[in-house]
Amino acid sequence: MHRTLFTPAMIETFRSCKRAYELASLKFTNGGAPVRASVICKKFILRALAEINRGKLESVNQVQKYMGQNWPTEKLEDQIGEKEKATRAFLFAYKSLIKYASKPYRPRNAEVAAVALKVRARIATVRVYVEDTLDLVLWHPDEKRLEIVDFQLQPLKPFDPAWPSSSVLVKYYLAEKLKTRWAFEKLTLTTYRVGTQSFQPICINVEESIYKLHWAELVKTLDEMKDDKSGASACTHQAKGSCRYCSNLVSETAGNKTTDAEASFRLSA
Repeated sequence: MHRTLFTPAMIETFRSCKRAYELASLKFTNGGAPVRASVICKKFILRALAEINRGKLESVNQVQKYMGQNWPTEKLEDQIGEKEKATRAFLFAYKSLIKYASKPYRPRNAEVAAVALKVRARIATVRVYVEDTLDLVLWHPDEKRLEIVDFQLQPLKPFDPAWPSSSVLVKYYLAEKLKTRWAFEKLTLTTYRVGTQSFQPICINVEESIYKLHWAELVKTLDEMKDDKSGASACTHQAKGSCRYCSNLVSETAGNKTTDAEASFRLSA
Protein backbone atom coordinates (compact mmCIF):
# COMPACT_ATOMS: atom_id res chain seq x y z
CA MET A 1 0.00 0.00 0.00
CA HIS A 2 1.30 3.45 -0.92
CA ARG A 3 -0.44 6.59 0.30
CA THR A 4 0.48 10.23 -0.05
CA LEU A 5 -2.36 12.00 1.81
CA PHE A 6 -2.81 11.78 5.58
CA THR A 7 -5.05 13.34 8.22
CA PRO A 8 -4.36 13.77 11.96
CA ALA A 9 -6.77 10.92 12.77
CA MET A 10 -4.87 8.56 10.47
CA ILE A 11 -1.54 9.55 12.01
CA GLU A 12 -2.85 9.16 15.57
CA THR A 13 -4.29 5.73 14.79
CA PHE A 14 -1.05 4.57 13.15
CA ARG A 15 1.00 5.70 16.12
CA SER A 16 -1.35 4.12 18.65
CA CYS A 17 -2.32 0.86 16.95
CA LYS A 18 -0.86 -0.23 13.62
CA ARG A 19 -3.21 -3.21 13.54
CA ALA A 20 -6.28 -0.97 13.58
CA TYR A 21 -4.73 1.38 11.01
CA GLU A 22 -3.90 -1.45 8.59
CA LEU A 23 -7.32 -3.08 8.88
CA ALA A 24 -9.09 0.27 8.42
CA SER A 25 -6.96 0.97 5.34
CA LEU A 26 -7.81 -2.46 3.96
CA LYS A 27 -11.53 -1.84 4.43
CA PHE A 28 -11.20 1.50 2.63
CA THR A 29 -9.28 -0.08 -0.26
CA ASN A 30 -11.90 -2.83 -0.63
CA GLY A 31 -14.77 -0.40 -0.87
CA GLY A 32 -15.17 0.73 2.70
CA ALA A 33 -17.25 -0.47 5.63
CA PRO A 34 -20.68 0.82 6.73
CA VAL A 35 -20.37 4.23 8.37
CA ARG A 36 -20.86 4.01 12.13
CA ALA A 37 -23.74 5.80 13.83
CA SER A 38 -21.39 7.98 15.88
CA VAL A 39 -19.66 9.18 12.71
CA ILE A 40 -22.99 9.97 11.03
CA CYS A 41 -24.11 12.02 14.07
CA LYS A 42 -20.81 13.85 14.41
CA LYS A 43 -20.73 14.83 10.73
CA PHE A 44 -24.27 16.15 10.96
CA ILE A 45 -23.55 18.18 14.09
CA LEU A 46 -20.35 19.64 12.60
CA ARG A 47 -22.22 20.70 9.45
CA ALA A 48 -24.91 22.35 11.58
CA LEU A 49 -22.29 24.11 13.73
CA ALA A 50 -20.74 25.48 10.55
CA GLU A 51 -24.11 26.93 9.54
CA ILE A 52 -24.46 28.51 12.99
CA ASN A 53 -20.98 30.03 12.78
CA ARG A 54 -21.79 31.40 9.32
CA GLY A 55 -24.79 33.16 10.87
CA LYS A 56 -27.35 31.12 8.91
CA LEU A 57 -28.87 29.39 11.95
CA GLU A 58 -29.61 31.74 14.83
CA SER A 59 -33.08 31.00 16.18
CA VAL A 60 -34.74 27.89 17.57
CA ASN A 61 -37.07 27.80 14.56
CA GLN A 62 -34.14 27.86 12.14
CA VAL A 63 -32.41 24.99 13.94
CA GLN A 64 -35.67 23.00 13.98
CA LYS A 65 -36.18 23.55 10.26
CA TYR A 66 -32.58 22.58 9.47
CA MET A 67 -32.85 19.36 11.45
CA GLY A 68 -36.21 18.53 9.92
CA GLN A 69 -34.75 18.85 6.43
CA ASN A 70 -31.34 17.27 6.99
CA TRP A 71 -31.40 14.79 9.90
CA PRO A 72 -30.24 11.36 8.57
CA THR A 73 -33.13 9.35 10.03
CA GLU A 74 -32.88 6.25 7.83
CA LYS A 75 -29.10 5.96 8.02
CA LEU A 76 -29.14 6.16 11.81
CA GLU A 77 -31.97 3.69 12.28
CA ASP A 78 -30.16 1.24 9.99
CA GLN A 79 -26.97 1.54 12.04
CA ILE A 80 -28.37 1.77 15.57
CA GLY A 81 -31.14 -0.73 14.96
CA GLU A 82 -33.50 0.68 17.59
CA LYS A 83 -35.87 3.61 17.15
CA GLU A 84 -35.56 4.61 20.80
CA LYS A 85 -31.79 5.05 20.58
CA ALA A 86 -32.11 6.88 17.25
CA THR A 87 -34.57 9.24 18.95
CA ARG A 88 -32.11 9.84 21.80
CA ALA A 89 -29.41 10.66 19.26
CA PHE A 90 -31.78 13.16 17.62
CA LEU A 91 -32.57 14.83 20.95
CA PHE A 92 -28.89 15.00 21.85
CA ALA A 93 -28.08 16.73 18.56
CA TYR A 94 -31.09 19.04 18.80
CA LYS A 95 -30.43 20.21 22.36
CA SER A 96 -26.70 20.59 21.70
CA LEU A 97 -27.29 22.75 18.61
CA ILE A 98 -29.96 24.87 20.33
CA LYS A 99 -27.57 25.51 23.21
CA TYR A 100 -24.67 26.47 20.94
CA ALA A 101 -26.85 28.63 18.67
CA SER A 102 -27.97 30.64 21.71
CA LYS A 103 -24.34 31.54 22.43
CA PRO A 104 -21.81 30.68 19.70
CA TYR A 105 -18.14 30.64 20.67
CA ARG A 106 -16.92 34.14 19.99
CA PRO A 107 -14.23 35.66 22.25
CA ARG A 108 -14.22 39.41 22.68
CA ASN A 109 -12.97 41.35 19.62
CA ALA A 110 -12.62 38.16 17.58
CA GLU A 111 -13.69 38.08 13.94
CA VAL A 112 -14.85 34.99 12.07
CA ALA A 113 -12.18 34.44 9.43
CA ALA A 114 -13.26 31.05 8.06
CA VAL A 115 -15.66 28.20 8.77
CA ALA A 116 -15.11 24.50 7.96
CA LEU A 117 -11.92 25.39 6.10
CA LYS A 118 -10.20 22.39 4.50
CA VAL A 119 -6.45 22.93 4.26
CA ARG A 120 -3.91 20.69 2.54
CA ALA A 121 -0.15 21.18 2.42
CA ARG A 122 2.79 19.23 1.02
CA ILE A 123 5.72 18.07 3.12
CA ALA A 124 8.48 18.12 0.54
CA THR A 125 11.06 16.07 2.46
CA VAL A 126 8.88 12.94 2.43
CA ARG A 127 6.69 13.85 -0.56
CA VAL A 128 3.36 13.48 1.20
CA TYR A 129 0.43 15.76 1.97
CA VAL A 130 -1.31 16.43 5.26
CA GLU A 131 -4.88 17.64 5.37
CA ASP A 132 -7.32 18.77 8.02
CA THR A 133 -10.60 20.63 8.27
CA LEU A 134 -10.45 23.64 10.57
CA ASP A 135 -13.93 23.85 12.11
CA LEU A 136 -13.69 27.55 12.97
CA VAL A 137 -10.94 30.10 12.36
CA LEU A 138 -11.03 33.32 14.38
CA TRP A 139 -8.89 36.39 13.79
CA HIS A 140 -7.93 38.67 16.70
CA PRO A 141 -6.75 41.85 14.90
CA ASP A 142 -5.65 43.73 18.03
CA GLU A 143 -3.25 40.92 18.98
CA LYS A 144 -2.44 39.71 15.44
CA ARG A 145 -3.47 36.31 16.71
CA LEU A 146 -5.07 33.46 14.81
CA GLU A 147 -7.30 31.06 16.74
CA ILE A 148 -8.24 27.65 15.36
CA VAL A 149 -11.24 26.05 17.06
CA ASP A 150 -11.78 22.29 17.04
CA PHE A 151 -15.26 21.09 18.05
CA GLN A 152 -15.57 17.83 19.99
CA LEU A 153 -18.51 15.82 21.30
CA GLN A 154 -16.61 13.64 23.74
CA PRO A 155 -15.00 14.67 27.06
CA LEU A 156 -11.84 16.68 26.52
CA LYS A 157 -8.59 14.98 27.41
CA PRO A 158 -5.94 16.67 29.59
CA PHE A 159 -3.32 18.33 27.43
CA ASP A 160 0.39 18.65 28.08
CA PRO A 161 1.80 21.59 26.04
CA ALA A 162 5.25 19.98 26.15
CA TRP A 163 3.93 16.90 24.30
CA PRO A 164 1.63 18.09 21.50
CA SER A 165 -0.55 15.54 19.73
CA SER A 166 -0.40 14.74 16.02
CA SER A 167 -3.47 16.94 15.53
CA VAL A 168 -1.78 19.94 17.17
CA LEU A 169 1.39 19.50 15.12
CA VAL A 170 -0.49 19.18 11.83
CA LYS A 171 -2.71 22.18 12.61
CA TYR A 172 0.38 24.27 13.40
CA TYR A 173 2.00 23.22 10.11
CA LEU A 174 -1.14 24.03 8.13
CA ALA A 175 -1.60 27.34 9.95
CA GLU A 176 1.89 28.39 8.86
CA LYS A 177 0.69 28.00 5.26
CA LEU A 178 -2.15 30.42 5.99
CA LYS A 179 0.13 33.32 6.90
CA THR A 180 -0.30 34.76 3.42
CA ARG A 181 -3.99 35.29 4.28
CA TRP A 182 -3.63 36.18 7.96
CA ALA A 183 -0.24 37.53 8.99
CA PHE A 184 -0.49 36.30 12.56
CA GLU A 185 2.21 36.57 15.19
CA LYS A 186 0.52 34.24 17.69
CA LEU A 187 -1.39 31.01 17.21
CA THR A 188 -4.00 29.61 19.59
CA LEU A 189 -5.56 26.17 19.29
CA THR A 190 -8.89 25.84 21.09
CA THR A 191 -10.80 22.63 21.76
CA TYR A 192 -14.48 23.29 22.39
CA ARG A 193 -16.81 20.54 23.59
CA VAL A 194 -20.36 20.80 22.27
CA GLY A 195 -23.17 19.18 24.23
CA THR A 196 -26.35 19.65 26.20
CA GLN A 197 -24.39 21.20 29.08
CA SER A 198 -21.87 24.04 29.26
CA PHE A 199 -18.20 23.08 29.08
CA GLN A 200 -15.08 25.15 29.48
CA PRO A 201 -13.01 25.28 26.28
CA ILE A 202 -9.32 24.39 26.42
CA CYS A 203 -7.05 26.97 24.79
CA ILE A 204 -3.32 26.57 24.20
CA ASN A 205 -0.82 28.94 22.68
CA VAL A 206 1.48 26.87 20.50
CA GLU A 207 5.14 27.75 20.88
CA GLU A 208 7.31 27.45 17.78
CA SER A 209 10.15 25.87 19.76
CA ILE A 210 7.89 23.03 20.99
CA TYR A 211 6.54 22.50 17.48
CA LYS A 212 10.02 22.22 15.99
CA LEU A 213 11.10 19.82 18.72
CA HIS A 214 8.39 17.28 17.84
CA TRP A 215 7.80 17.90 14.14
CA ALA A 216 10.78 15.83 12.94
CA GLU A 217 9.40 12.77 14.73
CA LEU A 218 6.01 13.21 13.09
CA VAL A 219 7.66 13.48 9.67
CA LYS A 220 9.39 10.14 10.36
CA THR A 221 6.00 8.63 11.13
CA LEU A 222 4.60 9.96 7.85
CA ASP A 223 7.52 8.49 5.93
CA GLU A 224 6.82 5.11 7.55
CA MET A 225 3.10 5.38 6.77
CA LYS A 226 3.76 6.25 3.14
CA ASP A 227 5.73 3.09 2.41
CA ASP A 228 4.06 0.74 4.87
CA LYS A 229 3.92 -2.72 3.26
CA SER A 230 3.42 -4.89 6.32
CA GLY A 231 0.51 -7.25 6.89
CA ALA A 232 -1.88 -6.91 9.80
CA SER A 233 0.30 -6.22 12.83
CA ALA A 234 -0.28 -7.47 16.32
CA CYS A 235 -1.23 -4.82 18.86
CA THR A 236 1.05 -4.62 21.88
CA HIS A 237 -1.83 -3.36 24.07
CA GLN A 238 -4.52 -5.79 22.89
CA ALA A 239 -3.52 -8.61 25.24
CA LYS A 240 -3.88 -6.24 28.18
CA GLY A 241 -7.30 -5.16 26.98
CA SER A 242 -6.24 -1.51 27.03
CA CYS A 243 -6.41 -0.63 23.32
CA ARG A 244 -9.56 1.32 22.46
CA TYR A 245 -8.80 0.97 18.75
CA CYS A 246 -8.82 -2.84 18.99
CA SER A 247 -11.97 -2.68 21.13
CA ASN A 248 -13.71 -0.69 18.39
CA LEU A 249 -12.63 -3.25 15.80
CA VAL A 250 -14.09 -6.06 17.91
CA SER A 251 -17.35 -4.12 18.32
CA GLU A 252 -17.59 -3.54 14.57
CA THR A 253 -16.89 -7.19 13.78
CA ALA A 254 -19.57 -8.30 16.23
CA GLY A 255 -22.02 -5.74 14.88
CA ASN A 256 -22.30 -4.05 18.27
CA LYS A 257 -24.30 -0.97 17.29
CA THR A 258 -25.55 -0.18 20.77
CA THR A 259 -22.04 0.27 22.15
CA ASP A 260 -21.17 2.63 19.31
CA ALA A 261 -24.13 4.91 19.87
CA GLU A 262 -23.83 5.08 23.64
CA ALA A 263 -20.06 5.09 24.15
CA SER A 264 -19.34 7.76 21.57
CA PHE A 265 -22.03 10.21 22.61
CA ARG A 266 -23.02 9.34 26.17
CA LEU A 267 -26.51 10.40 25.15
CA SER A 268 -28.18 12.24 27.98
CA ALA A 269 -30.85 14.19 26.21
